[in-house]
Amino acid sequence: MDTFTKDGSSGSRGSSKTVDKFAYADGRRYHNEPNCPYPLPNDLGEIDRLELQHYMIQQVTQKRYHAPIDSPKRAIDIATGTGIWMMEMATDFPECEFTGIDIAPLQPTAVLPRNCTFKLANVLEGLSDPDGYFDYVRHSLLVAAIPKEKWVPFVKECTRLCASGGWVEMVEFNCRVYEGGAVTERFSDILGDSLRAQGLSPETTEILDDLMRQAGLVDVQVKRFKLPFGKWGGTAGEIFVKDARMLHTALAPLYAKKFGMSVEDVEKLVQDLEDESNHYQAYSDFRIYIGRKP
Repeated sequence: MDTFTKDGSSGSRGSSKTVDKFAYADGRRYHNEPNCPYPLPNDLGEIDRLELQHYMIQQVTQKRYHAPIDSPKRAIDIATGTGIWMMEMATDFPECEFTGIDIAPLQPTAVLPRNCTFKLANVLEGLSDPDGYFDYVRHSLLVAAIPKEKWVPFVKECTRLCASGGWVEMVEFNCRVYEGGAVTERFSDILGDSLRAQGLSPETTEILDDLMRQAGLVDVQVKRFKLPFGKWGGTAGEIFVKDARMLHTALAPLYAKKFGMSVEDVEKLVQDLEDESNHYQAYSDFRIYIGRKP
C-alpha cells in the first residue's frame, strides 16, 4: 500500500502556514484539510461515483426533494459534491437562488444555471451566512464527513441558517446492508469500523429526528426507503452494487490503515460481494429527515 504523498500546489513548501491542498494514495486524489475526517477521494473517479449515487437515490425515492417547499427564495445544498442535485433543482425552481458548498472543488465551472452559486467551505467550521438566510437547508449523505461529536452542532448550524417557516432536509443511511450473505455482512462491519476509527458515527444517522427536535425544529418527519442491493432491485439495485464497488475501492487506503488490507484484498472481497449480491435480496435502510423552523 502506498503511503500518502502531498501536493504542494497550494503554496510554497517553505511556508509553515501553508497546508497542502491534496494528498495522494494508490493513484487517487484525496483532500488534505486538517479539520475534516472525510476519507473519500475528490477526483474524476469520485465525480462518476457521486453522480451514479445521485441517480440511484432518484430511482428509489422518485423525488428530488421531500420537504413541502413551494416557492423558496434561497436554498443551500451543504456538501453539494458535483452539484448535480442542485443544478436540477435550480431548473425546477428558476426564481430561487441556490448556493452549494463543499470542501472539494468537484463542481462544474463552465455551464451553470443562472441561479446557482458554488462556494468552497468547511461546514464543520461554521458558515458565514446570516441567521435565517435560507428557506431550504439540505444535505445528502454526510455520514462519512461529520464526526460523532459534531453532529449536534451541525444540526444546530443547519437550524440557524434556516428562515422561520423554512425547512431543513437531511438524507442519510447508516452504511449497513441487511439480509445479505457473509461477505455483505463483513463489508458492512469493515466500513462501519473504519469510519468509527476516523471519529465518525454511522449510528448517529439513525437519530437525526431527535437531534432536529433538540435544535428547535418542529413537524419533524422521517421517511424510510429500502435501497435494494443487487439485481433483484432492478436498476437501483444494480447501481447500488456498482456504487459499492467504487466506494470500497476508493476506501482501500482507509482499510489498509485500519485492517492492514492490501488493494488486492479489497478487490477480491469486492468481487465476492458482487457475486454474492446475485443470491440475496439485500438492502440498505435509507432515511430522509425533514423539519420546519418555527
